[in-house]
Amino acid sequence: MKEHDGTPFRLVLPLPAFVLNPITAMVIAVVHVYLAAGHLFKLIGGDVQWTHIWKGFGALAGAYVFAALASRGFAQHKGERLVSKGAMRTTMEVLK
Repeated sequence: MKEHDGTPFRLVLPLPAFVLNPITAMVIAVVHVYLAAGHLFKLIGGDVQWTHIWKGFGALAGAYVFAALASRGFAQHKGERLVSKGAMRTTMEVLK
């Protein structure tokens, strides 16, 4: 899909720039796994409640997203920016 000016369209998450740092994204992913484990262990233990289901699997989904952001950052070559200047500009415009 292309924008009107011919540049490729990219979905940009409205996240603060420090979250795109690979180390920070990995820490956030680990916290999500910890939160998911608390709810999913309660499910395994027999306390079946809708809250534990959606919070447990929702936290796992969040962990997946942040792990993907971290792996993308680790895969970048040294010296390259994690996010292009155009994408960062678009993110800042969304946040305004």
